[in-house]
Amino acid sequence: MSMNFSEFKKLMGADPLNRDAETERARHSSPEFEALAAEAEAFEEKLQGALLFDPPEDLLDQVKSIGDQPARRKNWIPFALAASLLVFVGAAGLVWKQSHQWDSVEAYVMDHYSYDGSNVLARAGENFSDQDISRILAKLDARADEELSSVITFIKYCPTPDGRGAHMIVSTDQGPMTIIYMPETQATDGEVIQFDQMQASLVNLEHGSAAIIGRQSQNVENLVVMVRDSLKTGLVDA
Repeated sequence: MSMNFSEFKKLMGADPLNRDAETERARHSSPEFEALAAEAEAFEEKLQGALLFDPPEDLLDQVKSIGDQPARRKNWIPFALAASLLVFVGAAGLVWKQSHQWDSVEAYVMDHYSYDGSNVLARAGENFSDQDISRILAKLDARADEELSSVITFIKYCPTPDGRGAHMIVSTDQGPMTIIYMPETQATDGEVIQFDQMQASLVNLEHGSAAIIGRQSQNVENLVVMVRDSLKTGLVDA
């Protein structure tokens, strides 16, 4: 069965550099698909370039100053500032990652969840398919066994202290919870972090680590055990 445009758009949003056979067939099926893929790839290149971008220290002050200028001058923005704004806005997530130098995994987890935890939680089930799980985790040399994959309701790539990771939402009998998988980051196994009515339990895995995050009223221990047993990591040939 061929991939429809809605499915292809979702795939490009999650993994614009995907080159598997099904994706390539869909890509070349019509000019509309080709145009969408090209746009997604171009944006991904801007995001990757943002990792090397060093925003001016006074960028935010310059942005604020635009609003204070007389109306007749607001149509003119110095070229350098305009270029900075393009990256600043178009690659906000990666600039956020680059501009943060976390002193610890604990600081990263709190900052990450405060940045987009609630927004991602609200997207549970949105344009989601089981194939998203295997495809995204495979890119991180990992996979989820049936016990875990059967309760994942959303997954996307996310920045971690040491590279790209995965941000997942899972359904539990206590309500939705969050898993942040950090493939290249080691954590203090069993440590519990409490912040803003939330709690995060850190789990060291065979390769990397994960943070299991829920409300302080939720018991995350069952999910900790599931992640430890069912998230297989370091699978180069996954």
